[in-house]
Amino acid sequence: MISKALRIATVAVIALFINACQLPTFSTATDSSGNGNDLVKGQLQPAGFLSFNDFVTEVYNTSDPDEKMALVDSFMTWAQATTGIPYLEDSTRVIFLLCSSTISSAAVAGDFNGWDPANQDFTRLSGTDLYYRMETFEPSARLDYKLVLDGSQWILDPLNPNTCAGGFGPNSELAMPHYIQPPEIQQHDIPHGTVSAELFTDSQETTHDLQIYLPPGYAVTNDSFPIAYFHDGSEWLDLAYAQNTLDYLIHYQEIQPVIGVFVDPNDRNQDYSYDYAYLSMFSDELVPWIEPQYRIKQGSANRATIGVSLGGLTSLLFSIQRPDVFGNCGTFSPAIWFGDISEQYESAAEINTKIYLDSGTYEPTIYQATQSMAGLLDERNATYVNKIWHEGHSWGAWRAHLDEALTFFWPVEMTGIAPE
Repeated sequence: MISKALRIATVAVIALFINACQLPTFSTATDSSGNGNDLVKGQLQPAGFLSFNDFVTEVYNTSDPDEKMALVDSFMTWAQATTGIPYLEDSTRVIFLLCSSTISSAAVAGDFNGWDPANQDFTRLSGTDLYYRMETFEPSARLDYKLVLDGSQWILDPLNPNTCAGGFGPNSELAMPHYIQPPEIQQHDIPHGTVSAELFTDSQETTHDLQIYLPPGYAVTNDSFPIAYFHDGSEWLDLAYAQNTLDYLIHYQEIQPVIGVFVDPNDRNQDYSYDYAYLSMFSDELVPWIEPQYRIKQGSANRATIGVSLGGLTSLLFSIQRPDVFGNCGTFSPAIWFGDISEQYESAAEINTKIYLDSGTYEPTIYQATQSMAGLLDERNATYVNKIWHEGHSWGAWRAHLDEALTFFWPVEMTGIAPE
């Protein structure tokens, strides 16, 4: 078994090695003709530039338009070849870059400014078609963003190939140097579980769309398994790659094999807004319908409710209202600010559910409410984990942290022996 800590440490060592190989030399590069304008193969510092500000100053001090554009081309080639774009000048300083001769303005909107492009304008470098904007973020931050052209055209960053799927389509992704991309969300050459679609009709004749994940080897064993119920089920599969994560964690023995039930809401705003009829249907009809069909370990400790945003609020509601059913609660960026969920936890006779809290510093209202909930759980001596990330309200964040919740609920004891 390979623990997540070992995975991250290994990737971090590789990242440090790569970064060390890319340290600037701060010397002037010349081409074979000695012009001093182009990068020499293997030379890591752009010709004559000690920093982005030094490059900007050089362009301002150059009067010839062709020379200005040559300087821009040289810097852009350097930026793409080293850190990529957005250009990372160090572990915290980011420079968004855009080249266009057909626009009059550019701005950036993303997790870090509440998706509001106001007062987020790029500066146009005099005499060129280069637009730029500098920002500072934490070394481990990961953020979604888009560029906004001429005040109305929202686009992916054309110079950044890295994107992240979202509920309203893909966004460009900025990952700072210390951020470790989650390997578990990728599809690996390992045994895979199966996902099948199901329809459940409740006592009110309402139909619910489900997808059932069975772990690898389910059909050839008589074992029983814990079960996790995911709100916003299709998005967990389509945007968060939950099947890949389950396959990965099971294969590398980071969690016990788990069955997953991915449930789509019919009316999300109603179902996930303190709808006690929905809670009763889910707990007293859906769960008893699902579980006799599969080999499920008995007891609430073997059952989890997992959700994001309003779905995270719903997971907290399910857990405090029906601890007899749900002994584990995974809540990502929960909408705790909405309604009386904090009061319910404060007034409960006891809190027996294991609770995984997850929030980002770039979703300030949710982050602050989640920290208040963590303090409340601490005062009540609840069993909980509170994870904080320099990220925003994004499937890019949630998909990378599902493993944290599942390993908290159903870990496998480390043996030091990795599977073949």
